Amino acid sequence: MNLTQRFTQSSILKRVLWAYLFYVVLNLFSFAIGYFLLPEGALLNTPYSALAEVAAQQTGLWLQFLSTVGFNLGFAFLLGVGLNLQRVNSFPTGYVVLFAAGIMSGLFAGTNSFVVQAISPYTLEGWLVALRIQHLELLGYTVIVASTIGVGIRDYSSWLPWKAKETKIQNWCEIRLSRQEVIGIVVGVFLILLAGYNETILRF
Repeated sequence: MNLTQRFTQSSILKRVLWAYLFYVVLNLFSFAIGYFLLPEGALLNTPYSALAEVAAQQTGLWLQFLSTVGFNLGFAFLLGVGLNLQRVNSFPTGYVVLFAAGIMSGLFAGTNSFVVQAISPYTLEGWLVALRIQHLELLGYTVIVASTIGVGIRDYSSWLPWKAKETKIQNWCEIRLSRQEVIGIVVGVFLILLAGYNETILRF
């Protein structure tokens, strides 16, 4: 069974487990690269950190929570689910966003480039905080992406645009989600809300 088959199998639980395992491996690998090869704070003042800074500038608890959750849910649905509308060789492209997020979050932690620094990511306490916020949030992304692979409407034969041949999978009106997938979306949203709450409480 290749990766595409593992990430698109009928069981959502197995999709999530394989995708999250892949995310964890990429995250740990990129953390090691950031920690050993890049200078501390290397990713501060980048476009990615600028988005986080907007959320961090909110002063009230509820404003902070809503801005954090709004950014994370927007990321999950606009990018994750949005890209799932397309496939490349039957591979749902929403997973690409998830894996890219795993790499970037690992680099940010490895270089200690967080906009708001509460606890060092190089300590045991920092790792425990990451489990309650970053990894819980990415688990929510994973569940949402894995639950929406059925929305694909186009399949392309190559990742290179000039070589790709388009195949129609279904029309917009034919998109259907199973009960299991709807429950998965709800669970994913809940995990993102919980991670946002944990992050907000940590800052206040």
